[in-house]
Amino acid sequence: MSRYSSMDLSSVEDRIAELRRKVESLMSEQVSPAVSRASGRAQNLAHQASDVTRREAEQVFGLVRERPVVTIAVAVGVGFLIAKLLRR
Repeated sequence: MSRYSSMDLSSVEDRIAELRRKVESLMSEQVSPAVSRASGRAQNLAHQASDVTRREAEQVFGLVRERPVVTIAVAVGVGFLIAKLLRR
């Protein structure tokens, strides 16, 4: 007969099952809520960034509507500078 009896194997299987239960418990009690909190924070930050972007875009569009000639002049100037830089 081998050095390890079926009793030892059963004990190892029991310990593995107990460890599995502990890991599952930790996952459900601590890891899952932490991931959920992080996800909620990320969604809040994304929402805030979207709001800021929307407000900034509205402000830019307002300036374009108020001063179309200046906007066109700035666009032409920026285009000219970019073209000059790309030729080099």
